[in-house]
Amino acid sequence: MKKAISIMLLTFTLFSCGGGGESDNKEANSQDQSLIAKNYVSEILNIMQEHAITKYEVDWGNLEAEVNALAANAKNIKETYPAITKALELLNTNHSSLHSATGEILAHYSGIRCENSVVTKNPNINNIGYIKVDRFHSSDNSANISYASDIQFKIASQDSADLDGWIVDLRDNSGGNMYPMIAGIGPLLGDDNYGYFVDANENYSSWGYKNGSSFIGDDNVVTVEEPYYLLNPLPKIAVLSNRRIASSGEITLIAFKKVNNVRIFGTGTCGLSTGNDSITLSDGSYLNLTMVTTADREQVKYGGRVPVDQNESPSEVVNKAVEWLQSE
Repeated sequence: MKKAISIMLLTFTLFSCGGGGESDNKEANSQDQSLIAKNYVSEILNIMQEHAITKYEVDWGNLEAEVNALAANAKNIKETYPAITKALELLNTNHSSLHSATGEILAHYSGIRCENSVVTKNPNINNIGYIKVDRFHSSDNSANISYASDIQFKIASQDSADLDGWIVDLRDNSGGNMYPMIAGIGPLLGDDNYGYFVDANENYSSWGYKNGSSFIGDDNVVTVEEPYYLLNPLPKIAVLSNRRIASSGEITLIAFKKVNNVRIFGTGTCGLSTGNDSITLSDGSYLNLTMVTTADREQVKYGGRVPVDQNESPSEVVNKAVEWLQSE
């Protein structure tokens, strides 16, 4: 009888341990996920504090308190996205964002609103070259080269010794990858430093075009294999601008700043003339973080809206550009 009771107690004990173990595993897994979420937020805040262009302007104590309060009950990484959105708001770059490994936007905040894009017709103008530089989003080298080569081909196909000048139409260029754009327009501006990126510590990195390649610092980025050279290396250039130009479109516009025989017509840009870099995070997502502001070739910094030389309405901007190009 005693032996039977002992067996029954042992069986009950084993059963109890087995059932409790499953519950404990679920609880432990939940705690693990919550810890992963907490560490994920901490990872992002540390990166922001080290690299963001606004890092010396932010009240980090307040930012961390607000963000951590929002993330306090997050049971997994997905539930941290509202807190990260708040971090992006308080970071105040208006340009940074969090993306999944496949590129989906997970968190973003911007107090700047660019106007909606509209279709603009390409003008047909005698004796004036016309180049449209559209937005371009790609990190594929072959696609980058193809985009830049196509712009250079259009320049070559219109070039002649007696042109009055060129119109470079940047209207509605919402950005993407600046380096194919710079490589494409290189023949119009020639080999030179076109501008600089400036980080929060006032470190300057030059960017521009040389020998068929867009570059940053000492590194070539996008190279056109057989670059074109203008028949007239110092042409008059009218650049068309509007409020829908953003990000890399604005940086491309800055390339034309402080250049002899260049005039910019239209309206100022959207106001995101800063540069981002992508940092891959522990879960495979990436933080697209604003780390630099943009300066022109004379090291005048922008960061916000890029102004034009001559304000013109959308209906008159092409006519005024042509009028200037055809003037003596």
